[in-house]
Amino acid sequence: MSLFRMARQQMNWLGDRQTVLAQNIANADTPNYRAKDLKAVNFERELRDIQPVKMQATSGTHLQGTVRKPDHRVEELRPREVYETNPNDNGIALEEQMMKVSDTQMKYQLASNIYNKNMMMLRTAVGRSGQ
Repeated sequence: MSLFRMARQQMNWLGDRQTVLAQNIANADTPNYRAKDLKAVNFERELRDIQPVKMQATSGTHLQGTVRKPDHRVEELRPREVYETNPNDNGIALEEQMMKVSDTQMKYQLASNIYNKNMMMLRTAVGRSGQ
């Protein structure tokens, strides 16, 4: 159930980010307005709190699976400084904001698909796949 919680949390965050980005675009001509963005959710910390699901062995011949941790480390990217200003002296580059909106939309669709696919698997497991 923690997967559902995380997908829902990601969709909520992405919805809020879309609102902030829309405000940036709406204020593109507002003098001295600075672009804003939400602080990203630390999903690495969220994943650490999830307890792994143990597979049930119904036969003595079943193997116990193992989970390997990835060998690479995730580095945090620093936000890029905006060098472009428009005549109103604000730091909003519409192209950059539109790319962020598109990225947010794709991530929302991914989280929604993960949520829906897991819901379908859960329904199949309880024998209600047609509903």
